[in-house]
Amino acid sequence: MRSKGFTLIEVILTIVILAIAIPGLISAVGFMTSRQVNTVGTTTAADLAQEKMEEIMGDRNNPGRGFGYIIAGNYPAENPVTGFTKYNRSVTITCFTNNALTTTAACPTDYKQVQVTVQASGVGPSVPAAVLVSLVTNH
Repeated sequence: MRSKGFTLIEVILTIVILAIAIPGLISAVGFMTSRQVNTVGTTTAADLAQEKMEEIMGDRNNPGRGFGYIIAGNYPAENPVTGFTKYNRSVTITCFTNNALTTTAACPTDYKQVQVTVQASGVGPSVPAAVLVSLVTNH
């Protein structure tokens, strides 16, 4: 007649298997936690970038401002963004020629690339910079 329960060999094998598996699982959880993206910080950075890009596009479409208003001097760096002390925002405007959209030093043409970058600091782990790029034309 067989009794119910575990043999000593089964118990020892279970302990050995768990002793090998548990440190690996703990290490994997630690690795995943360190690579975790801060979704609230990332979303806030993306929203702040979108807000500035919409402001620039609004200036482009405003009859009182228009294409000529879109210059770097009209969009200074915000360190920090008003109301968001842990976020910095910058705007880069690059002029292009109409031949294959190659970069030029001056801006005599009707094409500008607008790049809005928002960076977070002190928000938490893993908040990548939010970068939006758009091509603005004078047509």
